[in-house]
Amino acid sequence: ELKVIYDLNLTEQPELEEIRDLFIVGCFTGLRYSDLSTLSSANIDLISGMIQTTQKKVHKSVTIPIIDYVPELLSKYNLELPKMHLNDFNKGLKDIGELAGLKQKHEIVYKKGTKQVKEVFMKYELMTSHTCRRSFCTNMYLAGFPAEELMKISGHKSSKAFLSYIKVDNFQVANRLKALRKKLVV
Repeated sequence: ELKVIYDLNLTEQPELEEIRDLFIVGCFTGLRYSDLSTLSSANIDLISGMIQTTQKKVHKSVTIPIIDYVPELLSKYNLELPKMHLNDFNKGLKDIGELAGLKQKHEIVYKKGTKQVKEVFMKYELMTSHTCRRSFCTNMYLAGFPAEELMKISGHKSSKAFLSYIKVDNFQVANRLKALRKKLVV
């Protein structure tokens, strides 16, 4: 899905292009929007290939590798990512998700008072700035990166908090176990 979003041709919609680019950087760094939106060339070390910043929310210093699409996007903006209001970012993300065809239905169940409420949304309707952080944590975890080490990059202080970011369904877990067993069985 991230590749589909990255490959969208948004040259005729420069505002959406900037939102898309910022979203992709967020998905490969795991930064909160408050940190992503203030990232500057002072935080970026191209020689080491690292981003170093202190997270605003928890005042924790993190070092994040510059991976995948991030080097290209940082170069595109001369190490100064676009700045925009969070509301504009979130609204634009929904438009981008719809353009990318993220129309899978997702059921959300929650309690309202004593009643259980079910609502159905299209995937793109659920996209927000926080999707970046969740995507980063989930994708790196599914790729096999150890949770304890990933927490050092994401800045999570507790395993409980970190694990709430991991969104995997039963099918993904089953496939992960299957792949692991293939490696172990000769």
